[in-house]
Amino acid sequence: VRRSVKPEMFREAYGSRRGSDEWEALPQAKELTFNWSEDSTYIRRPPFLDTTWTPMKEAHCLLLMGDSVTTDHISPVSSIRNGPAYDHLKEKGVEHKDMSSFGARRGNADVMVRGTFANPRITNFLVAESGPTTLHIPSGEEMPIFNAAEKYRSEGFDLVVVAG
Repeated sequence: VRRSVKPEMFREAYGSRRGSDEWEALPQAKELTFNWSEDSTYIRRPPFLDTTWTPMKEAHCLLLMGDSVTTDHISPVSSIRNGPAYDHLKEKGVEHKDMSSFGARRGNADVMVRGTFANPRITNFLVAESGPTTLHIPSGEEMPIFNAAEKYRSEGFDLVVVAG
């Protein structure tokens, strides 16, 4: 690639192009890095950028899934109709009609972490019914996957997902 793709190729193809007058009139930030807005419900700085990773210790199984797990099981793009992501956005003042979809809110880690494994057709062998729930093993309580993950975290446990 380095031998075939050169910076001057980009400059030649795109360097003299301008956007519409409206595009060119948009204000431009002076910062070299993105200025994250704490109030945005669409794009937020993901907290894992500030995480220090440590080796796993005592872990519990969050999900026990079969084969054929797809990205739509892990990170759905469906409408946000209920569950932890819906509740989070409601707390932020987002009206039901403005919930949008996980696809539209992929830039917001606070929403997406609550939507991970939120596919209503997900099969988790730790619980009897299909859907985005799991078993919190120490208590025996069934709950939304995000809520269980948070509970495990507050208790100091690591987690694993078994999926094919």
